[in-house]
Amino acid sequence: MSGEYYQTLGVSQTATKDEIASAYRKLARKYHPDLNQDNPKTAKEQFQKIQEAYDIVGNDEKRKVYDQFGVSPDQMGNGGGQGPFQWSYGGGGGPSRKTNFRFDNIEDIMSMFGAGSGFGGANPEDFVNAGRYASKGQDLEQSITIPFVLAVTGGKTDIVFRRGGGSEETVSVKIPAGIESGKKIRLPGLGTNGQNGGKSGNLFLTIHVEDHPYYTRQGSRLYVKLPITLKEAVFGTKIDVPTPKGSVSLTIPPNSTTGTKLRVKNHGINGGDLFAELSVMLPKNWTNEDKALLEKIGTEPEKVRTGLHWN
Repeated sequence: MSGEYYQTLGVSQTATKDEIASAYRKLARKYHPDLNQDNPKTAKEQFQKIQEAYDIVGNDEKRKVYDQFGVSPDQMGNGGGQGPFQWSYGGGGGPSRKTNFRFDNIEDIMSMFGAGSGFGGANPEDFVNAGRYASKGQDLEQSITIPFVLAVTGGKTDIVFRRGGGSEETVSVKIPAGIESGKKIRLPGLGTNGQNGGKSGNLFLTIHVEDHPYYTRQGSRLYVKLPITLKEAVFGTKIDVPTPKGSVSLTIPPNSTTGTKLRVKNHGINGGDLFAELSVMLPKNWTNEDKALLEKIGTEPEKVRTGLHWN
């Protein structure tokens, strides 16, 4: 029935090619048999309907035939000239107004498409076979986990994947600098093989980035917890801090406290900044002389908490 393929994909008959492709990808992920192990048979049947619908209305030439005659090009013939051909065409009034076109031989169909008598040198069997359009292979999805450093700086990594039930394959993947968890990388042609000469599907990689023991990120900003000694905090110093662009000498001002943030411009991710947050580490072994000295120089407790309140 005319419009059935559009209903399967959940789009209108006036939907754009991008809208159709978007609807197909969403439904294909939802009903992919590998993701519906609880009810694989039903999922497979629905997945095949979705694939069939997209093969027709997602192809410009097939869609023209389907919109005009209410059937796919594959349904145009029923035996290569053996017996009559019959199409059901929904006219301007929609599905309720149908006109049946009956063709007694392949010449009638050929003449309808302007081939003329004698098929213009074409073989009628070739015309029937032309309805068997090439179809694109299925897209595949896979998740991979990469180190924090690789996500920030970019580079290459090898992945192992399978095309359907095939054997394992290994491919080198280029990781773009600055990629974040949840982003996808498309690898063209690494999905399942197409049919009748159609293109292979794509492989989509969903990226997960491992945590780093010292560094975190917010967009293009890079943050590092920088431990310093009590002496360095009191007197100040210079410290070499590792960054994606190499080590940089960072000046720690005197009387620094835990939580102080120091910015290093353009040493973050893709031109962003790096922020070093100081963390003052107290000595583990105190001598009696050390403690006595602290008693002399220590600030009175009530002064350091001046202004602390609830409301």
